[in-house]
Amino acid sequence: MVYKYRNTTPDWLYHEPSLNPELLPAIQKELLKLFIQTKKDTLVPYTSTAVEISYKVLMHNTCTTLMQEFQRLGIYNNFFVITFISVESTREFPPHVDVGVDIALNIPLINCEDTYTVWYDGKIKDQSLPDYVIGTSIVEIARVVDPRTAVEIGRCDSNIPHWINVNILHRPETHHTQLRVAASIMFKPEPLDEYGNLWPHLIKQ
Repeated sequence: MVYKYRNTTPDWLYHEPSLNPELLPAIQKELLKLFIQTKKDTLVPYTSTAVEISYKVLMHNTCTTLMQEFQRLGIYNNFFVITFISVESTREFPPHVDVGVDIALNIPLINCEDTYTVWYDGKIKDQSLPDYVIGTSIVEIARVVDPRTAVEIGRCDSNIPHWINVNILHRPETHHTQLRVAASIMFKPEPLDEYGNLWPHLIKQ
């Protein structure tokens, strides 16, 4: 049985979302603007880091197209935080669980070609991510895998938006030397039914 951090964690690994593909370039442009603006505010270096943004007014004012899509999909009131995940090839993200939520909507922003989200089975350690990953303090709650036990169980293309399971061990994987950036958007309450299934209309048909 695959390790899941808590009993609410779904069995599935990923789904393609039902975002309007014609709006994706505008959504990415808005998210990139938010990423650059908040990087200046937090002074976090451009390396392998996770930075959580919870300034709701700023997010709503900057990401207007994304907010319109959330309204169309009925998840506008559930949206609460965006995490920007940067990956530098020389500083690896270890497999980990996010702990606080079970799922996230990941959207590629910069240099996500030939990069992947990879899931693992394994044993969890009571240890946080490396210091260089922790761009904001909330990221300290994540927990990593014992590397001796990690076995890959699946992967998806990070150059395409995906709903992903963040409480089965996972990590971003890059196959180039450029800085890769993606947005990871989280929701409370999460758009899951009592069995951990994503609301059907949120999945690309």
